[in-house]
Amino acid sequence: MKKQNRFRKSAKDNVRKLEGTLSLRQRFFSALALLRAWMRLKRYARITLYVVIGLLLLWWGVSYLVEQARRLNIDNISYESRYDIINLKQALDILGLKDSVHLASLNPGDWERKLEAHPCIASAHIRAELPESLHIELEERLPVVFVELESAAGTGERSRLYMDQNGRLFPVVPELHAKFNNLPVWYMQPGDVPAFRVDAQVEQKAYQPIVELAAASNPYNTTEIPCIREIFRPKEWKIILTLENGAEVLMQVYDIKGQMQRLAMIIEHARSVGKQPVSINVIPRINPTVIYAK
Repeated sequence: MKKQNRFRKSAKDNVRKLEGTLSLRQRFFSALALLRAWMRLKRYARITLYVVIGLLLLWWGVSYLVEQARRLNIDNISYESRYDIINLKQALDILGLKDSVHLASLNPGDWERKLEAHPCIASAHIRAELPESLHIELEERLPVVFVELESAAGTGERSRLYMDQNGRLFPVVPELHAKFNNLPVWYMQPGDVPAFRVDAQVEQKAYQPIVELAAASNPYNTTEIPCIREIFRPKEWKIILTLENGAEVLMQVYDIKGQMQRLAMIIEHARSVGKQPVSINVIPRINPTVIYAK
Protein backbone atom coordinates (compact mmCIF):
# COMPACT_ATOMS: atom_id res chain seq x y z
CA MET A 1 0.00 0.00 0.00
CA LYS A 2 1.34 3.38 -1.04
CA LYS A 3 2.30 5.57 1.86
CA GLN A 4 0.81 9.08 1.99
CA ASN A 5 2.49 12.26 3.21
CA ARG A 6 0.73 12.81 6.55
CA PHE A 7 1.81 16.45 6.78
CA ARG A 8 0.39 17.30 3.32
CA LYS A 9 -2.86 15.52 4.13
CA SER A 10 -3.13 17.39 7.41
CA ALA A 11 -2.52 20.69 5.65
CA LYS A 12 -5.27 20.00 3.14
CA ASP A 13 -7.70 19.14 5.92
CA ASN A 14 -6.87 22.39 7.72
CA VAL A 15 -7.44 24.38 4.49
CA ARG A 16 -10.83 22.74 3.97
CA LYS A 17 -11.82 23.50 7.60
CA LEU A 18 -10.74 27.11 7.17
CA GLU A 19 -12.73 27.45 3.93
CA GLY A 20 -15.75 25.99 5.70
CA THR A 21 -15.83 29.02 8.03
CA LEU A 22 -16.09 31.43 5.09
CA SER A 23 -19.29 32.51 3.40
CA LEU A 24 -20.30 31.08 0.02
CA ARG A 25 -19.44 34.38 -1.72
CA GLN A 26 -16.03 34.57 -0.04
CA ARG A 27 -15.28 30.97 -0.90
CA PHE A 28 -16.28 31.43 -4.58
CA PHE A 29 -14.19 34.55 -5.14
CA SER A 30 -11.22 33.62 -3.00
CA ALA A 31 -7.77 33.40 -4.63
CA LEU A 32 -7.57 29.76 -3.68
CA ALA A 33 -10.89 28.97 -5.37
CA LEU A 34 -9.89 30.87 -8.46
CA LEU A 35 -6.59 29.04 -8.56
CA ARG A 36 -8.37 25.74 -8.15
CA ALA A 37 -10.79 26.63 -10.97
CA TRP A 38 -7.89 27.64 -13.20
CA MET A 39 -6.16 24.32 -12.59
CA ARG A 40 -9.35 22.45 -13.45
CA LEU A 41 -9.80 24.50 -16.59
CA LYS A 42 -6.27 23.71 -17.71
CA ARG A 43 -6.85 20.01 -17.04
CA TYR A 44 -10.09 19.99 -19.06
CA ALA A 45 -8.43 21.94 -21.85
CA ARG A 46 -5.58 19.44 -21.93
CA ILE A 47 -8.02 16.52 -22.04
CA THR A 48 -9.99 18.23 -24.83
CA LEU A 49 -6.78 18.80 -26.76
CA TYR A 50 -5.81 15.13 -26.40
CA VAL A 51 -9.27 14.05 -27.58
CA VAL A 52 -9.07 16.35 -30.63
CA ILE A 53 -5.58 15.09 -31.46
CA GLY A 54 -6.79 11.49 -31.04
CA LEU A 55 -9.74 12.07 -33.35
CA LEU A 56 -7.48 13.69 -35.94
CA LEU A 57 -5.06 10.76 -35.76
CA LEU A 58 -7.98 8.32 -36.08
CA TRP A 59 -9.31 10.19 -39.13
CA TRP A 60 -5.84 10.21 -40.69
CA GLY A 61 -5.39 6.48 -39.99
CA VAL A 62 -8.75 5.57 -41.51
CA SER A 63 -8.01 7.76 -44.56
CA TYR A 64 -4.61 6.12 -44.92
CA LEU A 65 -6.08 2.61 -44.73
CA VAL A 66 -8.74 3.47 -47.30
CA GLU A 67 -6.09 4.87 -49.63
CA GLN A 68 -3.89 1.83 -49.15
CA ALA A 69 -6.85 -0.47 -49.78
CA ARG A 70 -7.54 1.40 -53.01
CA ARG A 71 -3.92 0.96 -54.04
CA LEU A 72 -4.19 -2.79 -53.41
CA ASN A 73 -6.34 -3.10 -56.52
CA ILE A 74 -4.47 -4.57 -59.49
CA ASP A 75 -5.86 -2.76 -62.52
CA ASN A 76 -3.17 -3.84 -64.99
CA ILE A 77 -4.09 -7.37 -66.10
CA SER A 78 -2.17 -8.75 -69.07
CA TYR A 79 -3.62 -11.73 -70.88
CA GLU A 80 -2.44 -14.33 -73.36
CA SER A 81 -4.59 -16.96 -75.06
CA ARG A 82 -2.92 -19.81 -76.95
CA TYR A 83 -5.64 -20.18 -79.58
CA ASP A 84 -7.54 -16.90 -79.15
CA ILE A 85 -10.77 -18.72 -78.26
CA ILE A 86 -11.42 -17.29 -74.78
CA ASN A 87 -10.86 -13.56 -74.25
CA LEU A 88 -9.92 -11.76 -71.03
CA LYS A 89 -13.47 -10.83 -70.09
CA GLN A 90 -14.64 -14.41 -70.52
CA ALA A 91 -11.72 -15.67 -68.41
CA LEU A 92 -12.54 -13.16 -65.64
CA ASP A 93 -16.19 -14.19 -65.81
CA ILE A 94 -15.16 -17.81 -65.24
CA LEU A 95 -13.18 -16.66 -62.20
CA GLY A 96 -16.03 -14.47 -60.99
CA LEU A 97 -13.85 -11.34 -61.12
CA LYS A 98 -14.38 -7.86 -62.48
CA ASP A 99 -11.95 -5.69 -64.47
CA SER A 100 -9.64 -5.26 -61.45
CA VAL A 101 -8.32 -7.61 -58.78
CA HIS A 102 -7.87 -6.86 -55.08
CA LEU A 103 -4.64 -8.15 -53.56
CA ALA A 104 -6.53 -9.49 -50.55
CA SER A 105 -8.40 -11.89 -52.86
CA LEU A 106 -5.34 -12.86 -54.91
CA ASN A 107 -4.94 -16.64 -54.99
CA PRO A 108 -3.21 -17.73 -58.23
CA GLY A 109 -3.25 -21.43 -57.38
CA ASP A 110 -6.98 -21.58 -56.73
CA TRP A 111 -7.69 -19.46 -59.81
CA GLU A 112 -5.61 -21.76 -62.01
CA ARG A 113 -7.54 -24.79 -60.74
CA LYS A 114 -10.83 -22.98 -61.29
CA LEU A 115 -9.92 -22.16 -64.90
CA GLU A 116 -8.65 -25.67 -65.60
CA ALA A 117 -11.93 -27.07 -64.25
CA HIS A 118 -13.68 -25.45 -67.22
CA PRO A 119 -14.14 -28.18 -69.86
CA CYS A 120 -12.95 -25.91 -72.70
CA ILE A 121 -9.62 -25.03 -71.02
CA ALA A 122 -6.64 -27.39 -71.15
CA SER A 123 -4.27 -25.45 -68.86
CA ALA A 124 -3.93 -22.11 -67.10
CA HIS A 125 -1.06 -20.18 -65.55
CA ILE A 126 -1.45 -17.04 -63.42
CA ARG A 127 1.49 -14.92 -62.31
CA ALA A 128 1.29 -11.90 -59.99
CA GLU A 129 3.87 -9.17 -60.68
CA LEU A 130 3.33 -7.07 -57.57
CA PRO A 131 2.40 -4.43 -56.77
CA GLU A 132 0.30 -3.61 -59.81
CA SER A 133 0.32 -6.31 -62.49
CA LEU A 134 -1.29 -9.69 -63.01
CA HIS A 135 -0.56 -11.99 -65.96
CA ILE A 136 -2.97 -14.74 -67.09
CA GLU A 137 -2.07 -17.38 -69.68
CA LEU A 138 -4.60 -19.84 -71.07
CA GLU A 139 -4.37 -22.80 -73.39
CA GLU A 140 -7.82 -23.73 -74.61
CA ARG A 141 -8.84 -27.11 -75.93
CA LEU A 142 -8.49 -26.74 -79.69
CA PRO A 143 -11.37 -28.35 -81.63
CA VAL A 144 -10.11 -30.83 -84.23
CA VAL A 145 -13.45 -32.41 -85.24
CA PHE A 146 -17.03 -32.61 -84.16
CA VAL A 147 -17.86 -36.05 -82.79
CA GLU A 148 -21.11 -38.00 -82.69
CA LEU A 149 -21.91 -41.63 -82.09
CA GLU A 150 -22.68 -43.32 -85.39
CA SER A 151 -25.49 -45.28 -83.74
CA ALA A 152 -27.20 -42.04 -82.63
CA ALA A 153 -28.39 -41.39 -86.20
CA GLY A 154 -30.61 -44.46 -85.94
CA THR A 155 -31.99 -43.70 -82.47
CA GLY A 156 -32.51 -39.97 -83.11
CA GLU A 157 -30.83 -39.10 -79.80
CA ARG A 158 -28.01 -37.15 -81.37
CA SER A 159 -25.46 -35.33 -79.25
CA ARG A 160 -22.49 -33.49 -80.70
CA LEU A 161 -19.25 -32.63 -78.94
CA TYR A 162 -15.77 -31.46 -79.92
CA MET A 163 -12.59 -33.51 -79.69
CA ASP A 164 -9.17 -31.93 -79.18
CA GLN A 165 -5.79 -33.14 -80.46
CA ASN A 166 -5.36 -35.33 -77.37
CA GLY A 167 -8.64 -37.17 -77.79
CA ARG A 168 -10.47 -35.28 -75.03
CA LEU A 169 -14.17 -34.54 -75.55
CA PHE A 170 -15.51 -31.12 -74.57
CA PRO A 171 -18.72 -29.15 -75.17
CA VAL A 172 -19.62 -27.01 -78.15
CA VAL A 173 -20.05 -23.45 -76.80
CA PRO A 174 -21.46 -21.18 -79.56
CA GLU A 175 -20.06 -17.93 -78.11
CA LEU A 176 -16.56 -19.43 -77.98
CA HIS A 177 -16.45 -21.68 -81.04
CA ALA A 178 -18.14 -19.72 -83.83
CA LYS A 179 -15.06 -19.97 -86.07
CA PHE A 180 -15.00 -23.79 -85.81
CA ASN A 181 -18.47 -24.39 -87.25
CA ASN A 182 -17.10 -25.87 -90.49
CA LEU A 183 -15.13 -28.73 -88.94
CA PRO A 184 -15.94 -32.26 -90.13
CA VAL A 185 -18.01 -34.65 -88.05
CA TRP A 186 -16.45 -37.92 -86.98
CA TYR A 187 -19.10 -40.58 -86.43
CA MET A 188 -17.57 -42.72 -83.70
CA GLN A 189 -18.11 -46.36 -82.94
CA PRO A 190 -19.33 -47.09 -79.38
CA GLY A 191 -16.05 -48.82 -78.54
CA ASP A 192 -13.98 -45.74 -79.42
CA VAL A 193 -14.76 -44.04 -76.10
CA PRO A 194 -15.70 -45.49 -72.69
CA ALA A 195 -18.63 -43.05 -72.35
CA PHE A 196 -19.79 -40.41 -74.78
CA ARG A 197 -19.78 -37.35 -72.51
CA VAL A 198 -17.86 -34.17 -71.73
CA ASP A 199 -14.29 -34.82 -70.45
CA ALA A 200 -14.30 -38.41 -71.73
CA GLN A 201 -11.01 -39.65 -73.16
CA VAL A 202 -11.09 -41.35 -76.57
CA GLU A 203 -8.91 -44.41 -77.06
CA GLN A 204 -5.60 -43.38 -78.62
CA LYS A 205 -5.75 -45.99 -81.39
CA ALA A 206 -9.15 -44.55 -82.34
CA TYR A 207 -8.40 -40.82 -82.27
CA GLN A 208 -4.78 -40.77 -83.51
CA PRO A 209 -5.61 -41.35 -87.24
CA ILE A 210 -8.30 -38.63 -87.04
CA VAL A 211 -5.83 -36.12 -85.62
CA GLU A 212 -3.29 -37.07 -88.32
CA LEU A 213 -6.00 -36.65 -90.96
CA ALA A 214 -6.83 -33.15 -89.70
CA ALA A 215 -3.13 -32.18 -89.69
CA ALA A 216 -2.59 -33.61 -93.20
CA SER A 217 -5.59 -31.77 -94.68
CA ASN A 218 -4.81 -28.35 -93.15
CA PRO A 219 -2.18 -27.31 -95.75
CA TYR A 220 -4.69 -27.61 -98.61
CA ASN A 221 -7.24 -24.96 -99.53
CA THR A 222 -10.79 -25.81 -100.53
CA THR A 223 -9.92 -25.62 -104.22
CA GLU A 224 -7.25 -28.29 -103.88
CA ILE A 225 -9.31 -30.53 -101.58
CA PRO A 226 -12.97 -29.71 -100.84
CA CYS A 227 -13.91 -29.49 -97.18
CA ILE A 228 -14.28 -32.82 -95.40
CA ARG A 229 -17.83 -33.05 -94.05
CA GLU A 230 -18.02 -36.54 -92.53
CA ILE A 231 -15.55 -39.14 -91.29
CA PHE A 232 -16.36 -42.81 -90.69
CA ARG A 233 -14.18 -45.61 -89.38
CA PRO A 234 -16.13 -48.82 -90.07
CA LYS A 235 -13.00 -50.86 -89.38
CA GLU A 236 -9.80 -50.17 -87.45
CA TRP A 237 -7.72 -49.89 -90.62
CA LYS A 238 -10.31 -48.10 -92.78
CA ILE A 239 -11.34 -44.44 -93.02
CA ILE A 240 -14.16 -43.19 -95.25
CA LEU A 241 -14.47 -39.46 -95.95
CA THR A 242 -17.40 -37.56 -97.42
CA LEU A 243 -16.27 -34.35 -99.11
CA GLU A 244 -18.28 -31.18 -99.52
CA ASN A 245 -18.77 -31.91 -103.24
CA GLY A 246 -20.36 -35.26 -102.37
CA ALA A 247 -17.38 -37.45 -103.31
CA GLU A 248 -16.59 -40.43 -101.09
CA VAL A 249 -12.93 -41.16 -100.33
CA LEU A 250 -11.59 -44.50 -99.11
CA MET A 251 -8.38 -44.34 -97.04
CA GLN A 252 -6.44 -46.43 -94.56
CA VAL A 253 -4.93 -45.39 -91.25
CA TYR A 254 -1.35 -45.71 -92.55
CA ASP A 255 0.51 -43.02 -94.50
CA ILE A 256 -2.34 -40.53 -94.25
CA LYS A 257 -0.17 -37.64 -95.46
CA GLY A 258 0.75 -39.53 -98.66
CA GLN A 259 -2.90 -40.42 -99.29
CA MET A 260 -3.93 -36.76 -98.96
CA GLN A 261 -1.30 -35.83 -101.52
CA ARG A 262 -2.74 -38.41 -103.93
CA LEU A 263 -6.26 -37.09 -103.25
CA ALA A 264 -5.19 -33.53 -104.12
CA MET A 265 -3.62 -34.76 -107.39
CA ILE A 266 -6.75 -36.75 -108.34
CA ILE A 267 -9.02 -33.74 -107.72
CA GLU A 268 -6.71 -31.48 -109.71
CA HIS A 269 -6.72 -33.96 -112.63
CA ALA A 270 -10.53 -34.27 -112.50
CA ARG A 271 -10.83 -30.49 -112.59
CA SER A 272 -8.48 -30.24 -115.58
CA VAL A 273 -10.54 -32.77 -117.61
CA GLY A 274 -13.90 -31.39 -116.43
CA LYS A 275 -15.05 -34.46 -114.54
CA GLN A 276 -16.66 -34.87 -111.13
CA PRO A 277 -15.31 -37.78 -109.00
CA VAL A 278 -17.93 -39.55 -106.87
CA SER A 279 -15.76 -42.32 -105.40
CA ILE A 280 -12.00 -42.24 -104.83
CA ASN A 281 -9.73 -44.92 -103.42
CA VAL A 282 -6.40 -43.34 -102.49
CA ILE A 283 -4.96 -46.41 -100.73
CA PRO A 284 -2.97 -47.70 -103.77
CA ARG A 285 0.25 -45.77 -104.26
CA ILE A 286 0.08 -46.42 -108.01
CA ASN A 287 -3.08 -46.12 -110.07
CA PRO A 288 -5.59 -45.23 -107.31
CA THR A 289 -9.19 -45.97 -108.25
CA VAL A 290 -11.52 -43.13 -109.27
CA ILE A 291 -15.17 -43.35 -110.33
CA TYR A 292 -16.58 -40.25 -112.02
CA ALA A 293 -20.12 -39.00 -112.28
CA LYS A 294 -21.76 -39.85 -115.61
